[in-house]
Amino acid sequence: MTNISHHTAAIILAAGSSSRMGEGRHKLLLPLHDRPVLAHVLDAVLASQARPIMLILGHQAEQVRTHIAAYTAHPEVTIIENPDYLEGMSTSLRLGIQTLQAHLYRKSPDSKIDSALVLLGDQPLITAQHIDTLIATYRTTGKRIIAPTYEGKRGNPILFDASLFPELLEVAGDEGGRSVLERHRDEIATVEMGNPLANIDVDTWEAYHRVVEVWEQKQ
Repeated sequence: MTNISHHTAAIILAAGSSSRMGEGRHKLLLPLHDRPVLAHVLDAVLASQARPIMLILGHQAEQVRTHIAAYTAHPEVTIIENPDYLEGMSTSLRLGIQTLQAHLYRKSPDSKIDSALVLLGDQPLITAQHIDTLIATYRTTGKRIIAPTYEGKRGNPILFDASLFPELLEVAGDEGGRSVLERHRDEIATVEMGNPLANIDVDTWEAYHRVVEVWEQKQ
């Protein structure tokens, strides 16, 4: 009998319009140590066990592609453009899940995608270790949702079992699965990650400067 290998896919939500950043800046393209913010997220995911990787673009998609050209040809990264990104984060999540479901049928019979990790494209301090810890917790606890906590406060990214994909497809507006989390509170396993700085998303000019500061201290 064939041994089936199980995989956790990654869906990176990177379509938003950076409306809170101001002055026409694109938060995912802001420089951090000579590379755009989004490149750091891609590096972390590529160094992790998460496969395949779905990257959802929207706002200024062509410009983003140019800035992450080194990743666009990567065999593990599938780039999807979301024409409805202005309708909120849920449209990107939905597109990611749908593409993943189509992808499931192309996979070899001895390989199964049984879960997906939903990441934010503007969280550049996340590491492969964070991602692999969430995946390992999923494999050992049997819980359907795995969420990180940072000094007790729940954050991102969040892992969902494939049995929740139909519910994630029903999510609407500007949320990435919060309603599904609320509905299944008793099925969440949390993992304490410690350092709350890893949970910073580059939503505002102030947050970006905080991330740059943290990065420079790390170096």
